[in-house]
Amino acid sequence: MEVAFIIGHTKLSKGAYSDYFKSYEYDFYQKFKCELEEIGDVFTHNSINTGYNNRQKKTAEKTKDYDIVFEVHFNSLDKTADGCEAWHYYLNQESREICMKFCRTYSELTGVRNRGAKYLSKSSQRGYGFVKHQKPNAIILEPFFGDNQGDCKAFEIGKFIEAINKSISC
Repeated sequence: MEVAFIIGHTKLSKGAYSDYFKSYEYDFYQKFKCELEEIGDVFTHNSINTGYNNRQKKTAEKTKDYDIVFEVHFNSLDKTADGCEAWHYYLNQESREICMKFCRTYSELTGVRNRGAKYLSKSSQRGYGFVKHQKPNAIILEPFFGDNQGDCKAFEIGKFIEAINKSISC
């Protein structure tokens, strides 16, 4: 299976910040690029492409020949929200099952609450452009809340990679 990863956000718009990791989403996953490359190819969105949909379409052109594309993120809300979730396009049953397997496995490996597979069905939802514009199965992984100390303590890149591998194996 040909796998691609997209590190969420861009150099100019780095996403949520984790006080625990002292890192933005974009910078956090850049640290794990080598580990992600053990499974598949790693891409970033081009900061020069203005506008969310334009950026998503350009990235989708790079990943159109893969079987599955993961965009990696972490959540942030109010320091009390916790857990792992994964997002997919609402019409894609295969992506839904991969999301469910990822969340279940990651939760079992780390003890982080399983918030489950969630679907994106409206263009007004954050992340919709990513799952809609991709040709292959497209999944947004949000394994933890970066502002929740318990979630952050539970994160280990090896367990994250293991959960991804188990979610895409037969």
